[in-house]
Amino acid sequence: MLEFFRNLGKSLAAKVLLLLIALSFMLWGVSDYFLSGSDQSSIVAKVNGQKIGGAIFQKRLEDARARYTQVFGAATAEKITQEQGFSEQILNSMINDVLLSKEGRHLGLQVPDAALVKKIESIPEFAENGHFSKSRYEKLLVANGLTPAQFEGMLRESMLLAQLQAIPQVTPLANAGEAQQLWAWSQEYRDEESVEIPFAAFAQQAVPSAADIDAYYHAHLQAFQEPEQVQVQYVLFGPQAFLNQVGDKTPVTAAQESGHASAPSVSVAAAQSGDKGREEKARQLFNAQMENFKDRLFSSPKSLAAVAQAYGLSVEESPVLVAGQVAATGPFHDPKALALAFGKAVLEGKNSEAITLPDGNLLAVHLVHFQPARARPLAAVSPDITQILTTQNSEALAKAAAQQVWKAAQGGKALASLTRNGVFRYQNNVNLTRHNVQGLPQGLLPAIFNAPAPRGGVPSLGMAKAGQEYVVFAVTRVGVPPAASLNPQVSAQISQSLEEQRVQLLLAGYLQDLRSHGEVKVFPGQVAKFSH
Repeated sequence: MLEFFRNLGKSLAAKVLLLLIALSFMLWGVSDYFLSGSDQSSIVAKVNGQKIGGAIFQKRLEDARARYTQVFGAATAEKITQEQGFSEQILNSMINDVLLSKEGRHLGLQVPDAALVKKIESIPEFAENGHFSKSRYEKLLVANGLTPAQFEGMLRESMLLAQLQAIPQVTPLANAGEAQQLWAWSQEYRDEESVEIPFAAFAQQAVPSAADIDAYYHAHLQAFQEPEQVQVQYVLFGPQAFLNQVGDKTPVTAAQESGHASAPSVSVAAAQSGDKGREEKARQLFNAQMENFKDRLFSSPKSLAAVAQAYGLSVEESPVLVAGQVAATGPFHDPKALALAFGKAVLEGKNSEAITLPDGNLLAVHLVHFQPARARPLAAVSPDITQILTTQNSEALAKAAAQQVWKAAQGGKALASLTRNGVFRYQNNVNLTRHNVQGLPQGLLPAIFNAPAPRGGVPSLGMAKAGQEYVVFAVTRVGVPPAASLNPQVSAQISQSLEEQRVQLLLAGYLQDLRSHGEVKVFPGQVAKFSH
């Protein structure tokens, strides 16, 4: 993300847009956030009792998306604004603004008109021939959809917040020595040698016994439970059951279906209207029979046959249904239908009650077969347990072997002689850097660079787990480039970066302190609602 900003063109438009992006994350005016007496459903957060409304939050999101689109283009802006947490970042910035604004009022801070004018006149993008141009100022604001009053309000708020942000900042300067130290750390190089002890080297020794497998099985029975399973008969009852009772389609519709109809006409529209009327009559008949359908389920509880016969319905049979797992398709894709199949009445052998599915049809079920939850037999899970225990045992054996190698190295033996006749891999790398792993196992480099430097010619030993192996390593040399090779410009950039990071940390701490002494309540459901 930072690279996008750093790599932006240096055009006037880009500079103005970047300025507007920065300002758009400031207040449009704290009063715009508050919704006194508003309905709770339109509030996304409360800050010390003051409400942040969903409408202004939504507008801030839209403004941010629009600004990013102007600067980066639609595709990149879409990627940025769709990142997880983007909406929360915008809301947090609004909460921080309210907290800071309240703090500013408490401290009596102000931005005089003269200071505001001076700030505007100092912005290079509004200058012509080295001097502020009112016409240029107004044209650029219009081009970006802002009035002078809006821009000046945003800028005033940003200047007020800048005063507040300066309050907690003890001068975070970084001297040349700190820059040199950080640069030396980043450019450090090390020599190391290592012995890699893979888990796989102990696979044959790690195979568990039958007794081990049995003990693991009984100790972890819960992990091998099969959930309840059920198979049911079911009927679906809806308006479709009454279509035959309200007549056939009109002749015009039939002609259309046979392929002899001409272009759409008034008669076609009438046919379509007739079909809708027919469907509406069927729905009315369905609605009138819903209670009778439910009564028949109750009066003949041992079978669905009676209710199916009464309404000309088909009795279907479900696939095997697993508790907690909706079917991929069909009526039991609905969690309510799945729960119905496992209902108490059904498991007692009675017809279920009728429930309404999302498509409006009624569903009723009757038990065919029920399988209670049970543990899978040992024979079925024995291969899985064997793999689990083999992996665990292999790791334990590899770790024990690595500890033996480490102790031997501490006793003065060379790592190259501790490979068990080549069973373990030995490596010797020189001039390793934090950016060059030179074929080391993944995850080992941090351990090597966190190890202390060797002293008095004695290597610094360490042991680390790296993927599917343990590694015993020895750091034999640590070096850094001479200070004279640090470019003064690089040193200045490092110092600036350190200062900026310190400012950010201090400001973050200041905001956190304001939050800890305030009352901030966020309504996640409303945030999600207004984020779309």
